[in-house]
Amino acid sequence: MTETRRPAETVKKGRFLIGEPSGTFAEIPRAARQPGKNSHRADWAADVACIGDIVVYGASMRGAMHYGLSTVRQDAFAIGSESGPDGRRWIITAIADGVSSAAQSHTFADYMARQAVLTVGEELQLSGPSTLHNVEWSRIARRLAEISDEFCRNAAKRAVPEDKSAAIDKAAPMDFVQKWATTLEFAVIRADKEEDAAKNEFVHVTVAGDGAAYVLSRKEGWKTVKTGKRQSGPLASNAVLSLPLTPSHFSIAFGFLGKDDCLILATDGLSDFIGDGNTPLGDFFRRKLPKCESLASFLQIADVSMYQADDDRTIILLKGTD
Repeated sequence: MTETRRPAETVKKGRFLIGEPSGTFAEIPRAARQPGKNSHRADWAADVACIGDIVVYGASMRGAMHYGLSTVRQDAFAIGSESGPDGRRWIITAIADGVSSAAQSHTFADYMARQAVLTVGEELQLSGPSTLHNVEWSRIARRLAEISDEFCRNAAKRAVPEDKSAAIDKAAPMDFVQKWATTLEFAVIRADKEEDAAKNEFVHVTVAGDGAAYVLSRKEGWKTVKTGKRQSGPLASNAVLSLPLTPSHFSIAFGFLGKDDCLILATDGLSDFIGDGNTPLGDFFRRKLPKCESLASFLQIADVSMYQADDDRTIILLKGTD
């Protein structure tokens, strides 16, 4: 019986390819040139940290569509850590996807990703929970929604004369979304396990957004923690409620990360193509991400080129240290 073998990886100029990229392979770097708008923003952002038993990688990349439209990268991420009064340590990660139609969504996404790490860190430092189930995550999510509203009002006041600021105080959150709008999701994971524990506890919280979170096991493959876009029949909906609007409820999911597992957060520029993991990109990530050993290799994997994957892409990978 002849063994069926997977075709060799396709690599072109150091970049992985899936199928026919159809124009997304050779993006031509060009600065954003919208008249009257601040166009300075890095096309790529990346970070790596080893905290306790966990190594965390993060990357955010400007998509081919944004190169073509001369618009800036609107995704953002943040990584931080915090210790409680008893010495327990946690890693806090956040992703945000600025809404394309909002002119300053990238500045808003940056701000809210950082605020998620800071706000969650303050809670963990003060309360030092023995388990993440003891934290009222919906209260923290609502506080972040309030912070987003405060940001928009303060930013709007700086752009008008002082005698006009009273009108901004009376404005509804919907009045700000044409200029500032972003999604926001964050995860917290215990950085060092209890002595008798074999896994690291984590929680994933969606304040607003259509990104996704997964546990990727080297042995069992993909497990969805939080889905991305809502499905309606055979089609996925692009509708998303973004900050500073306050959702009626927040998605909160708990889990544990084993030594052979990875926790992955991704904005829709990647999660739309990962799906439930049974996709070409899901198969590629399943084989590559658990073996990632450096920021350089992580960036090469995240920068994979494939047909129609032309939006900004942001991904955070957390896995146990070998």
